[in-house]
Amino acid sequence: MTAARTTITNVEPLAERWVRLTFADGAVHEVDLSGLLQTGGVLAPIRDDRSIFEAVAVDPQFGTIVWPGDIDLDPDVLRGDQPPASGPAPPRRIIQHA
Repeated sequence: MTAARTTITNVEPLAERWVRLTFADGAVHEVDLSGLLQTGGVLAPIRDDRSIFEAVAVDPQFGTIVWPGDIDLDPDVLRGDQPPASGPAPPRRIIQHA
């Protein structure tokens, strides 16, 4: 499990490819995943099919978000604590600070 700062406890899909993430420390961020999803590959179905995108859920064991097929994203990148392995950091809006 990740540290409380980056442990995701709730996810809500929003318009386009944005998600609202609630972290265990009380912070709430909205993150635009469209850039990350543009890489395609295993992420292509999430990018291309709204119903699959909306199937996003929290994996309580790992404290991050997942989609069917065991596809997950690094909660440290989603929080903005670490850069993605490639490409720019996803745009985010901080709705509530911890």
